Amino acid sequence: MEYFIAFCAICVIIALLFWIIKNFYSKGQPVSKSKNLQPVKCPLCNSSLYVGENIISKVYRPMNVPDQLMIVMGCPHCYPACEPGVKRICPVCHKAVAQNQSLTARLFNKAMGKKHVHVIGCSNCHKPRAD
Repeated sequence: MEYFIAFCAICVIIALLFWIIKNFYSKGQPVSKSKNLQPVKCPLCNSSLYVGENIISKVYRPMNVPDQLMIVMGCPHCYPACEPGVKRICPVCHKAVAQNQSLTARLFNKAMGKKHVHVIGCSNCHKPRAD
């Protein structure tokens, strides 16, 4: 019985070490799901996002439709304040985007939980239609 308890304790310690290595030592690596994929980049400032960094955005309801309106404010490098040397540029019109402006995008909810974002433009180049 003592050997079984010792074996379980060693397994728990090994699992804990793998978890620590995965979560703490990969913080400096760009986010990418595979070796062949490019790291995820911010659509506004083109900065690489690292593990734990996310794009700051708002997705509007209803949540159960395949196509939703989305507003992208930026990433931790360019929102709420830009880091030194970082410029916010619209990927559609290639003009500078101010701190109080955002990108308009469409979020497509695909089958199997996958999501796809299509940037429509910034507050300057994409004006909402007055219907």
